[in-house]
This record gives sequence, C-alpha cells and structure tokens, in this order.
Amino acid sequence: MVADEQKILLKVCGITRQEDATACEQLGVDFCGFIFHPASPRYISPERVSSIQTAQCKRVGVFTTHNIQEIVDIMTLARLDYAQLHGRQEDTVVDAIGGHRVIRVLFPGEAPSLSVTPEPEVAYTLFDSGYGTGKAFDWQVLKGVKRPFFVAGGLSAQNIPDLLKVCRPDGVDVNSGVEMAPGIKSAERIKEIKELL
Repeated sequence: MVADEQKILLKVCGITRQEDATACEQLGVDFCGFIFHPASPRYISPERVSSIQTAQCKRVGVFTTHNIQEIVDIMTLARLDYAQLHGRQEDTVVDAIGGHRVIRVLFPGEAPSLSVTPEPEVAYTLFDSGYGTGKAFDWQVLKGVKRPFFVAGGLSAQNIPDLLKVCRPDGVDVNSGVEMAPGIKSAERIKEIKELL
C-alpha cells in the first residue's frame, strides 16, 4: 500500500460459496458481490445469498434487467447493502433504492461526459469495459473523474499496479482475476491484490 494515501477499497465480485465469502472477510476485503443475472456462470439465487455470511464485508447485488420491485425485494431477502445497477436502469430506480445504496455502472466512453451531464448522486460509479467481458480498457479516460469510483474489467495482481500509475480509484472490483474457475475464488490471488492496495 502506498503510504500517506487513502486506502483503496477492494470488491470481490461473483461470490457463489460460503468459503470464498469467509476468505474475503479474513483477508479484509471491503465488498462481496453477488451476481443475479441468470445467464452468468457466476449466477447465484437470492435465497442462496441470504444464507451466506459475510461478517464485515459489505454485500452488493449485481442487477441487469430487474425492475424496481424485484431489486428492492432481492435486496431485502439477500440482506444487501448496495445495488450495483449494470443495466442502465432509469434514474427512478436509483431514487427508489436510495442513491446512497447504489453503485452505478458506466462504460469507459461515458467517463468524459460526467462533467457535462452529471449522473444522479450515488455512492459509487463503477467503470467497466462491459458486462462479463473480463477485459481491461484504456484507463486514461478516468483521469478527469471527480466522484467516488471503482474500476472493473480484467483486473488482476498483474495489471493493478499499472492501473494505479494512471489513476487512483476509490476502489477496484475483481472477479475472474481471482478465480480458479467461474465462481470459485482463490484466497491466494485475493491476498496478492489486497497487498497491492
């Protein structure tokens, strides 16, 4: 970790097993992400998430095509702290959930427009290369972002140092970069990343 700078938060997304949630808690991960998109290989049911314990890790649900009521119901059942809106949901969805509980996903090309057409106030903006691509994008576009934000998309212990040379996000969101197989996390890979932040 770089001295005298604010800690960078770590979110591990695509949690499907209690043992991985436990490893995240033990390693000091800040957010555990659960994917509710049925087509994802990391899909998990809200009922299953409700049984997973995350201790001090904040719980985030990833939503794509869900409507407002579905999101609200799942957040209650799965005991979620945040809704990550990955489907370009209308601002009314943000309002219904409460912006302080929303992580709004945008794509790299939308970063420069934030200063021109501000998004609704949310807890964090997350910049991702695209849903489930597992690929990094050109982080240079994030240099002018003036709001709390996370970066996702193909991040691993190998390229996070390069990301931090370009910009300093409030958090990084990792998924496939800490996996042995889809939905099966490696505690060692998570630890490697944690030590970089």
